[in-house]
Amino acid sequence: MYKRTEQKRMDSLLTKEIVSLINEQIWLENNASFYYLYLSTQFKENGYNGISKFFLEQSNEERDHMLKLMDYLLDQDEQPLIPNYNFMEDLDEKFNILSHFKNSLYNERKVTQSINTIINKCKELNDIQTESFMQWFVTEQMEEESKFKDIIDDLKIIGDNGGGLFELNKHLGTLPSEE
Repeated sequence: MYKRTEQKRMDSLLTKEIVSLINEQIWLENNASFYYLYLSTQFKENGYNGISKFFLEQSNEERDHMLKLMDYLLDQDEQPLIPNYNFMEDLDEKFNILSHFKNSLYNERKVTQSINTIINKCKELNDIQTESFMQWFVTEQMEEESKFKDIIDDLKIIGDNGGGLFELNKHLGTLPSEE
């Protein structure tokens, strides 16, 4: 007779490779959530309450993505690896609005690459169910990258214009949260 965990593993349709890649994605989503939480505090400390709210929403959204992936693994009788640390402990970035948004876009692109890796592995292994599940993340990442590119373009136009930064800060603070 099998132990319960061994039986669960036998019942799972996911390969070890897919489970490993999804667990890596969980870590990336956790990492992004903490990074955006850090940026939220940085903007708040510098008086940009609207942008702070924007990044707090981004942090919550990334956490929701992580939980969605964890639930998927659990639904497939697999054990998600819960991140118990983050890289934020030693982060000491100089406050620079444009750089923070460029770093955020870079972070989103790393997430997109990881999602693409998962989907490519699903195709290789003919895991149609996981591939279908991951399509939601593909669409989400396209929206995220586009949003950050648009903000970066706006910041390049605004430059050091205080009125423009004020308006961008106000606008980002009023964006509806994404579900």
